[in-house]
Amino acid sequence: MENKKILPLGSVVYLREGNKKLLIIARGLVAKNGDGHVYFDYGGVPYPEGLVDDKMAYFQHDAITKVVFEGYTDLDDEATIEKINLFVENHPEIPRGDVKQLLNK
Repeated sequence: MENKKILPLGSVVYLREGNKKLLIIARGLVAKNGDGHVYFDYGGVPYPEGLVDDKMAYFQHDAITKVVFEGYTDLDDEATIEKINLFVENHPEIPRGDVKQLLNK
């Protein structure tokens, strides 16, 4: 399996259907969805405000329309990305999450 491109923590992005920049603060998230779980590539917070009321936006890589700033990466980050890709490969039973479905629960 080819490793999927995953942006580093600290990256700032715009999403499709969004007009606010998001700062990526989490990657490789498994969220509860009804009786099951779903996988999201990223969790982010509004930029420049940061975390407000413990609310984080969940989103997939393909929802990103523009990378404004790419965060710091090093060998530790590369190892983490490898672990995330291995997790996804080894857990095909966890479907990719759809934010719209998550919000309707």
